[in-house]
Amino acid sequence: MPVIVLLRHGVSSANTAGILAGRAPGVSLTDQGVSALRNTLRMLPQQRFSRLLHSPLLRCEQTALIAASTIAADSVAAVDDLIELDYGEWTGRSLKELGGEELWKTVLERASQAHFPGGESIAEAADRAVSRVRTVVDELRTEERNEEEQRNRSGDDHEGKASRWAMLVSHGDIIKAIIADALGMPLDDFQRISVAPGSFTVIDFSGPQPVLTAMSVTAAGLSEGSTPGGGGLR
Repeated sequence: MPVIVLLRHGVSSANTAGILAGRAPGVSLTDQGVSALRNTLRMLPQQRFSRLLHSPLLRCEQTALIAASTIAADSVAAVDDLIELDYGEWTGRSLKELGGEELWKTVLERASQAHFPGGESIAEAADRAVSRVRTVVDELRTEERNEEEQRNRSGDDHEGKASRWAMLVSHGDIIKAIIADALGMPLDDFQRISVAPGSFTVIDFSGPQPVLTAMSVTAAGLSEGSTPGGGGLR
């Protein structure tokens, strides 16, 4: 009964400045971002996690450390597959300015065809992130089976099945791509999804198909941004 919680990093200095941070170093959480994140983490439906994986970028590392102080995680590790898109020459530019680029329309309407100059494509980023989620789900299922077999051998009559949860801390577009895949949506439609900074999303992988049970949950609600669900490349 694996369940994945996707946690977007809290509000960062780039979020408040309207900058596309990408993989630029030194982008950290704001004080407001830290406070809002702590409040949101109290709303999690689960407090015990088999693992806590995060993007190696500073803002996700900070978010993961805050999460680790709130939940119980058997292991914590940085994972390159969860890193932000490599926006190449777009890195560090203002979103307002980027809105005038010819590529912007492709990013919004045909994401699967978008490749950032000097960086990677949205499809490449989606593939690596989705592949990591599938690997984690397979690992959790194996752990559940092993635990169940051990219970059977020991004669433990504990009712119910073992359930494993994992938390993945990443970035807006990466999380949106994972959600789109879970819902069976074409990548070209992933801009219809929005996840707020510091929000969590829950996907249940216990059945034959993934089930999205919660998305972009924050304690602060719309106060974290001017649009429902937060932001992204819009």
